[in-house]
Amino acid sequence: MRLLVGLSGGVDSSVAILWARERGFDPVGCLLVMRAPGPDVPVPSPRAIERARATCEGLGVPFMVRDVGEAFFERVMAPFATAYARGLTPNPCTLCNRALKVEELIRAADEVGADRVATGHYARLVEGEDGVVRIARGRDGAKDQSYFLARLSPEQAERLAFPLADETKAEVRRRALDHGLPAASEADSEGVCFAPDGDYRQVLERLAPESLEPGPIVSEEGKALGTHRGIASYTVGQRRGLGLSGGPWFVKEIVADDATIVVGHGDQPKVARLELVDVTLNVDEGALEAIPVAVQTHYRATARPVSLRRGSLGTAEATFTEDPVLAAPGQSAALYSEDVVIGEGTISSVAFA
Repeated sequence: MRLLVGLSGGVDSSVAILWARERGFDPVGCLLVMRAPGPDVPVPSPRAIERARATCEGLGVPFMVRDVGEAFFERVMAPFATAYARGLTPNPCTLCNRALKVEELIRAADEVGADRVATGHYARLVEGEDGVVRIARGRDGAKDQSYFLARLSPEQAERLAFPLADETKAEVRRRALDHGLPAASEADSEGVCFAPDGDYRQVLERLAPESLEPGPIVSEEGKALGTHRGIASYTVGQRRGLGLSGGPWFVKEIVADDATIVVGHGDQPKVARLELVDVTLNVDEGALEAIPVAVQTHYRATARPVSLRRGSLGTAEATFTEDPVLAAPGQSAALYSEDVVIGEGTISSVAFA
């Protein structure tokens, strides 16, 4: 069976294509080049592209490159900048996986006659009793990436394969070293991939300069307390770097219309309730009452039990039934039932405990 393997030049996708080769598939390596307007940060880097090419050559596997720079700008970078200009804290990786990477890899798979797309994600696929294929947590809890894939539709999930589902990062590194893969000793990538030196503000300087303009910091009562350095530099719940006396203070609200930061007095609060928009579910609404539901608000967070109440037009309200969490408007909220992803939404507002 022909299998398209999405490559990045990193160790995880390199071992994924090794896995495909060892198991008798007819693999094709495909790398998406996401160079986009703005700061000249090629994604992946030229070195990473050459590592991917060398990996395929060493394994005797065809290698193809697709330029998706224009789509990357329109579907990922522009929404990222728009969100910051609205006072939100976006997560571009979850958007990129559904709106760009997986979609483009499936399109490439169709072109070369591949049934499935394999990636180097640490996640699993499970088929429920209803026949629906869903994303689930991978074996390595420290590296699990199901949160980043929570936006994927069941139709997209059906076309995927996760060779590293039952692997740990240490095992993947060891396999890469044993086989002499070019990426064996490369460090993991972190942060926003298209930001120069990891500083997303350099992207916003070009795409949303208004989000970096100074403005007032006021108390909940409207008293002027200071000046901020641009709403994009702050997140709801933030308590450090405010530069205010008489604290402790925390960011309670970001008002984008007049570029105002509203702060509350006291220790950093946690969130007891989330309002979600753009909610997608891969289970019937009736099933929500019969299964445990938990929400994970960012990559390294622990999913916490919630009571989920659906609204109209893709909205929902998630009330935490145990400990409150840290969360901010704009972040992705992955919905789980035990280890299985059952949906996703974007946090529109929060209510503090």
